[in-house]
Amino acid sequence: MANKEDFVEVNSKDEKDNEVTVWVKKPATKDYKTSQVEYNRAFREALEGGAILKKKLGEYMRSQGLWDDAKDSEERTLLDQISSLEAKLKKGGIPLQEAKEKALELRKVRVQFRNLIAERTLLDSNTVEGQADNARFNALVICCILSEDKSTPMFEDIKAYDRLGTEPWAIAAAGELASLMYELDPDYDNTLEENKFLKSYNFANKENHLVNSDGHPIFLDTDEDGDEVERLVDEDLRFIAYRTDEGYQNQDPEDSYYVNKSGIEVDKEGELVVDDFTPFLDGSGKPVPPPAKEEEEPSDEVAETSEEDESGEDSTEETAENTENEEASEKPAPKKKGRPKKTEEVT
Repeated sequence: MANKEDFVEVNSKDEKDNEVTVWVKKPATKDYKTSQVEYNRAFREALEGGAILKKKLGEYMRSQGLWDDAKDSEERTLLDQISSLEAKLKKGGIPLQEAKEKALELRKVRVQFRNLIAERTLLDSNTVEGQADNARFNALVICCILSEDKSTPMFEDIKAYDRLGTEPWAIAAAGELASLMYELDPDYDNTLEENKFLKSYNFANKENHLVNSDGHPIFLDTDEDGDEVERLVDEDLRFIAYRTDEGYQNQDPEDSYYVNKSGIEVDKEGELVVDDFTPFLDGSGKPVPPPAKEEEEPSDEVAETSEEDESGEDSTEETAENTENEEASEKPAPKKKGRPKKTEEVT
């Protein structure tokens, strides 16, 4: 029998913005046994389908020109830079502004490293072991994501998960299950040395977004001359400005508006906002009236229909009869039913 601590409540929404509550159960021994069967099946199918083993991934990437000695060297360099910058932030003893620059540099280097290995990470999920792991996890999703009664599975089978897996509540629940299984730290970003430093000295907020001296979220950008500039952003990291100083101080969303890089107001779609249009001028400085929109003339079919309606003649029965005859003549002869063809499985 599962203990209370073996369940995690997940409150989320569906694609129609309705509230959804599900429970994620910590996998039991029998759940792991069921998932292992799926792992073995997927492993065999992937291997027979020509997928590569994980230990062959490096060799495959080199043969396809996806990895080489230069990228090997770049990976080692980036890892060394990360270690060095982390050490400087831990040790201290340097000016605060310099430490801030080191923290921001560390953020950039970490992004470079993730981008470098992104393709390898993606290919890793397509190896024999990667496909088998995915099958095992999907089996556990079906066993362990339950409705509010903590006993009824939210997904009847893998087809149901394939159909509903993109729902926000399903994504949130699957993420919670992964955390339980692989002991993932949901607070991982807060453990990074650069984020701990930036928040400790009020250079970033609790969401790890950079903030200025007034505590307002900012984005560090470059202007046309290549100089670094701070741009105010909202919670969606879109450039904004405020109409009043009070609105800025209170970070009042009702007082803010979107802007582009030049500081000009734009709408939600990024189009320039123009309050009052004034006519263009001719050579003598007089306003030129905007061109009038041409009215569309009714098509011949519409005109003929109007004439028929005005004549009062009812042609509904004749039209229906003609349509029925045309459909009958165009309908192909029924095919003989046979055994459906097998669908080829692509790995």
